[in-house]
Amino acid sequence: MNNSPLNLRTLFSFPDPAATTPPSNQWQEFQSRLGREIKTIKWPAAMPDLASKIGELFNVELPDLLVSSWKKARELQEALEESRKSPDEVIVLDLAEHEITNEYHPYIEIRIAGMPLPKKIEFKVQIVTTLKGINLKIQAGTITEIQAGSCDFEGKIKYEDLTIAEKKLGPIELLGVGVSTITKQKQEPDPVK
Repeated sequence: MNNSPLNLRTLFSFPDPAATTPPSNQWQEFQSRLGREIKTIKWPAAMPDLASKIGELFNVELPDLLVSSWKKARELQEALEESRKSPDEVIVLDLAEHEITNEYHPYIEIRIAGMPLPKKIEFKVQIVTTLKGINLKIQAGTITEIQAGSCDFEGKIKYEDLTIAEKKLGPIELLGVGVSTITKQKQEPDPVK
């Protein structure tokens, strides 16, 4: 695996609008259904490219999803609180093999003249991630680094009753991820030696 961020769009192999390879049958069926549904909308201007907007919904990085899930864990909350009391101290929290189950409901709300249409384009994303050999570096009440490990990933994306993407991958080797990736700050290049 390379150093580029691993996101849901990549994991589920959503089509890239610039790609020349044809999308999956599931994605084509979704686009066809969506096309039928939005034909009834009287657009005041040209209809936006919904497929690219939908792809953007899934540009969520895997480390961001994991961090948001870990923040709910009691053991992690205790370590974060302890590190706030001693901000100069670095705490390494070893996470035993564990499974994180998440469900998300990203959506696109179409508005015409500032008024939302009654129906949103809503997705149901179900993800199960099994993590192995992960360590979190914590300092001053913040997760500053996710140290390498691996994970198995299983997920499904549905639009109403239509499954538009389904994946099962693993093990995926996770590279150490610094806080700059987690907080989406631009990472500075290493100085030339």
